[in-house]
Amino acid sequence: RTFSYSCPLPRRCKNYMYFTGVFFACVFGACCVLAFVSLTYDKFRNSSSSHQPPRKDIDRKYALETVGDDSVYQFLIGTSWIGWSIVLVTMASQIWILFVFVQGAEVNLSDDKSDLAYTYKCPRDQDECRDTSDLTWQGWTVYAILMAAYLMKDAINGAKLIVLSAKKRHSSNTKTRLFFGGTLLASVTSFTFYVSTIYNAAIATSNTDIIVNSVVILFITDVDELFYDILMVINPHWVETMSPEEEEESDAEPGRGEKDEEDSQQQQTKRNLDYQNLEGDVQKLKKDVQVLHKTMDLLQEQNAELKRRLTMPQDLC
Repeated sequence: RTFSYSCPLPRRCKNYMYFTGVFFACVFGACCVLAFVSLTYDKFRNSSSSHQPPRKDIDRKYALETVGDDSVYQFLIGTSWIGWSIVLVTMASQIWILFVFVQGAEVNLSDDKSDLAYTYKCPRDQDECRDTSDLTWQGWTVYAILMAAYLMKDAINGAKLIVLSAKKRHSSNTKTRLFFGGTLLASVTSFTFYVSTIYNAAIATSNTDIIVNSVVILFITDVDELFYDILMVINPHWVETMSPEEEEESDAEPGRGEKDEEDSQQQQTKRNLDYQNLEGDVQKLKKDVQVLHKTMDLLQEQNAELKRRLTMPQDLC
């Protein structure tokens, strides 16, 4: 028995591609809600607490530790346009690769680009069709474990950056960078989970299939670390200068150069005083040595005189 399939409503058959825009809008809305809640909580805490907030350099260090120093995502914390361009190119590459899987998950058997697996089999001698898929709850459980192990870290890190962007102590420029950095990180992570789910639902026919497909898609999340390794191989010094940690050291104290110069002058003045005191001590020591020499000469003369007098009675005898 031969079956042919054609999609009567193309827009509905390509629901995943059309729903992707809605998905990104939902993620962006969730990030905005998280930032608003964090901003409200920060205002309430500052109004009811008298302690001073942490310094900005501590926040920068915290943000860097959150993102990690082994990925190009660390450039999200910095202010370099080159660093941000590298991050955007990396994220665009990841999303573009994931879109290939979205297209492969489309429910349209007439499209050769669709990887949809039709698991229903209809024997000639039976009136009902049966599902030949061997995918069970165990496969989906393993899938959930893999997703949580690989994606939970980036999702939490993105949320932390969004929460940090709502702090009142930051400037508008810093808030914008932290918010969009956290939103981009959360979007790529959420989209990876979304793509992996719809693709496995479309083509996975066994427990091993869903594991293999998940590992392949999750490998895309390591592209940012691979790009960072490539940059380190090409020019590690340039990458270190692009690091937000280097910016922190250069921007931590705006008047650091003047302070260092003042400290240097004070140290030079102290050395001059110490040198003058040392010269005085040396002159005093020289005088003491001269007095000691005179005293020793006098003692030698007295000793000779004493010996002469002691030997005089023997000569008379």
